[in-house]
Amino acid sequence: MANDVRSKNSTKKQEEVKTPLSFLLEVKDLTNPITIKRLQLLKAATLTLAVLIAGYFTWDKFLKAPTGEQLVSQWVGAAGGMEAWNSISHGQYNKTHRLFSDTGELLKERTETVYFEKINGTVKLMADVETPEGETLRIAKDKMGYWALQDDEEVDPGEKARELGMSCENHWCEPDCSMNMAFYRFSMPFKLSDDGVIAENGGEKLLDGQKAQVLNVSYKPEVGRDKWVFYAHPKDNLIRKMEYHQNNQHGDVLPVEFLWSDYALEGGINVSHRWTRYWSNGKVLEEYVYSDFDFESTLPAQFHDRPKQLASAF
Repeated sequence: MANDVRSKNSTKKQEEVKTPLSFLLEVKDLTNPITIKRLQLLKAATLTLAVLIAGYFTWDKFLKAPTGEQLVSQWVGAAGGMEAWNSISHGQYNKTHRLFSDTGELLKERTETVYFEKINGTVKLMADVETPEGETLRIAKDKMGYWALQDDEEVDPGEKARELGMSCENHWCEPDCSMNMAFYRFSMPFKLSDDGVIAENGGEKLLDGQKAQVLNVSYKPEVGRDKWVFYAHPKDNLIRKMEYHQNNQHGDVLPVEFLWSDYALEGGINVSHRWTRYWSNGKVLEEYVYSDFDFESTLPAQFHDRPKQLASAF
């Protein structure tokens, strides 16, 4: 009798033992448990790898800061695209340069008509400028060298360029310095895709109270020594500010900054028509205004053929 009671109690206790949840969830195969466990590990590893790949893709696509080359590509697209830029083979435009005193008084004004032709990755230039005397000066360069005409009379191109402020202060500066620099700036951001350009993401900085994307630009040693810094608004990827860092003949760095504005389409490309820099009191110090773009008209005959009345090259 006592044995029957103990047997019933034992059976009752066994029925009351709860099976752990982990035991119920675990797959059991008494004939090959090791194989089942390996399959579970393989599935877990595959799932983990998939999550990591998806995470990397999300970071690389949406969260990772763009490289300098990627920024250049975005800016080129916003300016009309490389196809539109390459479709422009030649043309002309007016560049008006004004200098002001710190009180706002206009000190100097000069308007140049710049002619250009893109040839096998290079550019050929010629400029017409009106002198203070009201005469027309034409400066160009061909295989023989520089030449200049002032009211159809031969003049020294270097001397006239310095006289009119068309060449910079460095002793090695050449007569076409002004038109070369003007074309280089006009060709931004497309020129940033050239070989030898080193473009680096400079992070973000505030410009006029708004976040701006910064691009630091330098060159391979065989290309150049100058350094540029460009600022663009992320909303439209258009350049709004340019800093130019140049070494003068004494080795000093002379940073110059211009704000770019007045964007408008010209021949399929989005061009800034006004570059301005300011005195510390907020008044305009200097400005370049670009106008009268023409990418269709035929270039003047003297653009390709040196005038016959010129005896020699300077």
